[in-house]
Amino acid sequence: ALVAGGALGAGAVWAPPALAHRSQTVLTTVTWNAERSTLDVMHRLHAHDAEVCLAMKTGVELVDITVLQNQARLMIYIEETFGLTDAGKAITLSPLGAELDGEAIVLYQESKLPGPPANLAIDDRILRDVFDNQTNLVNVRLAQRTRTLLFSGRDGVKKAEGLL
Repeated sequence: ALVAGGALGAGAVWAPPALAHRSQTVLTTVTWNAERSTLDVMHRLHAHDAEVCLAMKTGVELVDITVLQNQARLMIYIEETFGLTDAGKAITLSPLGAELDGEAIVLYQESKLPGPPANLAIDDRILRDVFDNQTNLVNVRLAQRTRTLLFSGRDGVKKAEGLL
C-alpha cells in the first residue's frame, strides 16, 4: 500500500489495483419448467472468454461479442459443445437468444418435453477446447432438489441422477 500525504491528509492509505486472476468458468443451469413443460438451459460465460473462443474458431483477430452475428456464432459453438440426453436419447435444445450482463454473456436454450427427463446425462465441453484450465459447473434442478456437476480436464458425460 502507498501512504499519501499533503492535500489528502496524513495517514491516508492507497492500495494498488487488484491484479486478481480470474478463473475460466462457465456456469450452466438446467431447470425443469413444469408450467411450460420445457427444459430450460442457461449458460453464463465471461464475455472476454467468449471473444477469445470465437477469435480462435474463426481466425478473426478481434471479436466483439456485442455484435449480434458473433452472439449467433457463439450459440452455434454452444450447440456443438453442450449436449443433453435422456436414457441415451438426445434432447434437442432450441436457441432462444443471448444477452449481455455486465462482463458476462448469457445464452438461453430450451426443449419442449412431455415431462422432466428421468435419466438425464450431460456432456459439457464448453471452452474446454480453448482454455487448459477451464472448469464448467452445471446446476441441474428437475424437481425440488438441485445437483451440481463439475466438468474439467478430459471429463466426459456425467449423469444427473436422483432428482425426481
